[in-house]
Amino acid sequence: MRILLVGAGGFIGRHLHPALLAAGHQVVATARQPDPAASGDWLALDLAALARDPHAFAWPAGIELVINAAGLLSTNRSQLEEVQHLGACALFELAAARGAGVLQISALGAEDGPDTDFLASKAAAERHLLALGIPAVVLRPSLVLGPGAASSRWLLRLSPWPWTPLLDNRARLQPLHIDDLCAAVLALLARWPAQPCSLALVGPEAMTQGQLLDRLRGAQGWGAGRYSTLPRPLAALGAWLGERAGWRALNRQTLRLVRRDNLASPEPLAAACGHRCLPLTARLHDWPQAADSAGLIVQPLLLALLVVVWLGTALACLGPGFDWSLRILAEAEIDGWPARLAVIAGALLDAALGIGLLRARWRVRALQAQIVLMLGYTALISILLPHYWFDPLQGIGKNLVLLPVSLWLLWLQPLPGRTRP
Repeated sequence: MRILLVGAGGFIGRHLHPALLAAGHQVVATARQPDPAASGDWLALDLAALARDPHAFAWPAGIELVINAAGLLSTNRSQLEEVQHLGACALFELAAARGAGVLQISALGAEDGPDTDFLASKAAAERHLLALGIPAVVLRPSLVLGPGAASSRWLLRLSPWPWTPLLDNRARLQPLHIDDLCAAVLALLARWPAQPCSLALVGPEAMTQGQLLDRLRGAQGWGAGRYSTLPRPLAALGAWLGERAGWRALNRQTLRLVRRDNLASPEPLAAACGHRCLPLTARLHDWPQAADSAGLIVQPLLLALLVVVWLGTALACLGPGFDWSLRILAEAEIDGWPARLAVIAGALLDAALGIGLLRARWRVRALQAQIVLMLGYTALISILLPHYWFDPLQGIGKNLVLLPVSLWLLWLQPLPGRTRP
């Protein structure tokens, strides 16, 4: 079958693409900004742009089925509406006009009077698709786990801790591995339902978030953890701060989602195509790895320490360390208003770098700027004040540690435009 896979650059699409090829299907993959180094047939497709101009996308010849794996984990209502609703509907209309069927990968909960913008946009696209009268299946997975998923990264960050405060530990969900989602899609392609329908895709076990973390801990060789629930006011404050900071895993939307059951029967899917998901532990062989989970902890800790370093330096220079900074500049024969201006400008720059590290959208530029700044500071002090290399507290020598830390954190940052399908 010749398939148009939309959102092939995202978590689900990256796993589904090779699975479809291995099953013998011809795949035309799309992403908002395809990787030039990626193998296979790729096209650029931005669902937000498609919503504005449905004729902007050149439809490939011979497409028999569209699989829409594109999604946007965001709290921006206009973006969700544009990508997950209007853009998806424009895609469905193009498929219908060219005689292609559609497999829409939605989300469990979109059918139950959604009260979040994420689920509401998914539900609106579902209704439009099922009303078109074309061969169509809406697949609604529960929480999908696997390497590369944003939610999985968050859970892996929590998994090494022996005691973990959670947003909620009463609501139950039926998580599944990404391999089961791929297997379910292949099963549907082999036994396509006779009528348009929506099907839940869930794991066989209902579990709380704490029980899910214990499954992940067990796969990494650790015993069961201990869990507590954050007080509701504290959780609400964290969600509010996370929303302001642009965190995808912690905001008011995810707080509402994590506090309610996410359950469904696996029987309709099994009756439709014969697929049943395996228990989660049966899939946890090569992933997760304890070393990777530990690395996910180290990364935010180092970021937090860098924020403290830059903001602390700014406050010190503008506060009790102002005169000390002037004395250091005087040693380099810089005094008067130029020295004062240099201290204030340097402190403001340090503060800007600390604030920049807090926002994901600014982090790459902030890391690049601080590397250049540390190299500049180190070079200038080495030339003008070389005796500071022999300071017992090693104020300059510490840059030799901060520089590789900053380079490592910069290397871990995702390339812009490559992760959003």
